[in-house]
Amino acid sequence: MFAALGLLLPAAMAGADPIPLPPRPPFPSVLPCPPTCVDLPGADPYDAVVYGDSYTSGEGASHDHMYLPKADGTEDFRHQSGLAPFVVAWTALELGRFPFRRMTLTSNTMTTTFSRDRLFFKASSGALIKHLNEPQPDCDGCTAIRNERQAVDVPTGAKIVYFGLGGNDAGFASLVGTAVKAYLNPVSGIFTVGGWQQVQEQAVAAEVGRLQPQIDGLKDKVANGLRDVRETHPTAEIVVQLYPVPVKPSGNTGIRELTGRSMDLMYPFAVKVNQAIRDGVAQFQSTFPATKVHIFDPNTAGPNGTSLIAGHELGQPEPYIQGLVRRPGIFWQGDYFKSYQESFHPNELGSVVVGRALATFLAGTFPSLFPKGPNFAALTINPQPLATSDEDIQAFDQYAAANLSQLCEGTDVDSMCRAITPTGIVIQHDLWFNPNWHSPVGGDPTPGGSDTGSPGGGGGGGSTWNPVDYIPKDPCDIFKPVGDVWFFGDMQIQGGQVQTRTPIKNLMLFNPPKCIPGIGLVYYD
Repeated sequence: MFAALGLLLPAAMAGADPIPLPPRPPFPSVLPCPPTCVDLPGADPYDAVVYGDSYTSGEGASHDHMYLPKADGTEDFRHQSGLAPFVVAWTALELGRFPFRRMTLTSNTMTTTFSRDRLFFKASSGALIKHLNEPQPDCDGCTAIRNERQAVDVPTGAKIVYFGLGGNDAGFASLVGTAVKAYLNPVSGIFTVGGWQQVQEQAVAAEVGRLQPQIDGLKDKVANGLRDVRETHPTAEIVVQLYPVPVKPSGNTGIRELTGRSMDLMYPFAVKVNQAIRDGVAQFQSTFPATKVHIFDPNTAGPNGTSLIAGHELGQPEPYIQGLVRRPGIFWQGDYFKSYQESFHPNELGSVVVGRALATFLAGTFPSLFPKGPNFAALTINPQPLATSDEDIQAFDQYAAANLSQLCEGTDVDSMCRAITPTGIVIQHDLWFNPNWHSPVGGDPTPGGSDTGSPGGGGGGGSTWNPVDYIPKDPCDIFKPVGDVWFFGDMQIQGGQVQTRTPIKNLMLFNPPKCIPGIGLVYYD
């Protein structure tokens, strides 16, 4: 049934195709388009398929939180936006193919057919690479499905497949959740001047270190995802999207809920994710050299190879990236992660800028399809930044601060988000000091539980201890001095040899271990 959606290929290509594709079904002689719709003579129809996560779906590209709705008119948390970069690019290119048409783009509408050209837009906020072939649940532990597997009801003969996945596999949600929870901490957070900043910076630094193994494994996931795409679309050319880096390499200007230092710490994470995706593409190409793969990098697609975001990073006067987005109404309904789901994504301004550059890239990559390039003169777009009221900010922050245990929804079970408590960051001693520690003592931890359980166990009231090693690749790096103090020195440790919560710097003073590079801290009696 799905194969019937394929294109009619040239004879030479069809002969080489291991999967024979039947011809496209006939279209009606009267095309379903306005009177101004005129086909270019000889324009061959084609199909384009878009797979992706929130950066591809257009998460954040709505100044009024309006996206393509569900059939019943309610909000669809796939957050597919009519201002998503690929939609902007594709529409402008189609207007080049059909120059007598005019279009207006809005976040809650999407045109997916131009005459016989078709767009299959499958991207969904929160998607992982595995959701190409698996349904995507609506939240942690949900039975409800947010998005059916993306590679279903798609044409096998598509000419263009857009691949925008990998950020969630690397732990983007956990990094965001960690930063948000640190900011909203009611004791060292918004109710104590200056207190939350250090907690956030320490937590973000530790979380970036914790996520390194996930980034290391990302290239294999990307390569496997591209293999799946090739199996579904054996003749397509694949365009792989890298992520726009939303912050500067250093010297970032902090915003209300994220310090400049936290942004500095996030920059290497974003760069490493993009490099892992490039490595995954190279790995795939080494196995399937005949499949054409093109990489679209918004960080070099600007003038003279600059970033499209340059000068508009988070914290700049006219940012293309939005900070913490608060939706109190959703939060009060119990959908905690959804209430700030739009955070740290391109806004309408940024999404349209990336989309315009993508149109130019696609025109150069597929000159036979788009010989006239994009026609932006026929396209009306009025991108706006997201407007947030002080009342919404105060309502969300106060309610969230009183319900901190819920804010880690959508993050990894072993995220640093779950180690942030009302008294700062408290983690199990063995997570830092025992390189061979892999499982909690006394039972499994309760994700997101209150910090009341016995150290290492989940049976004592919902412990937040988690089975993971937070130490970065070279664990000794976390103890390198920053000025006259250790950056992580104020993190509190409990468990193992430490019966009461104790700052790391105190442990180092009273029982200084030796740090062995690549192994960790070793105590001597």
